[in-house]
Amino acid sequence: MLLDQLLRPFGYLAIRHPYKWIVDWLYPVVFTVLILWFMGAYNGFRGVMGSGGVISLVLSFIQSLPGFYIAALAAIATFGRADIDSVLPEPTPKIWIKFRGSENLVSLTRRRFLAMLFAFLTAESLLLIVYSIFLISYGTGLVGTSFYRLSLDSLIGVSLIGIYFLLLCQMVISTFWGLYYLGYKLHE
Repeated sequence: MLLDQLLRPFGYLAIRHPYKWIVDWLYPVVFTVLILWFMGAYNGFRGVMGSGGVISLVLSFIQSLPGFYIAALAAIATFGRADIDSVLPEPTPKIWIKFRGSENLVSLTRRRFLAMLFAFLTAESLLLIVYSIFLISYGTGLVGTSFYRLSLDSLIGVSLIGIYFLLLCQMVISTFWGLYYLGYKLHE
């Protein structure tokens, strides 16, 4: 039960909407593949991990994000306009909610959707911070050779880097989607 509550911010990924998988998975995967291809083709992966590497530079940016996401979450939770509690227009995002032992498919309001989005972004940014520290501390030994000569070490390293950039791209794209909802859709 406690683990379920701790992982609840990732419930955002379970929201059902016809186009949401594109924002959550398709665009992040495409951007990750492009980033990995660019790194493999031009620089290799040696400068990615470790002190002064790409991940170290990205960490200096993302470590400030949880505070902003929490502030956005607090603003959404306390926003005073009544229309924020109206159900989103069709196609309405929906999610399965367990309430008193039964599961119900619930249409999301603007407030609930944005609260779930920014709770997810807060959790994902915290996860990325911890993962960045892990890769900076221990990742340099995992990337042995260039991308085109895959040994077991480099395959593990490229996989770890790929997961990192997938999460990073997912977070950035979801942030822009949240900004779109806050800046435009919230006022419709």
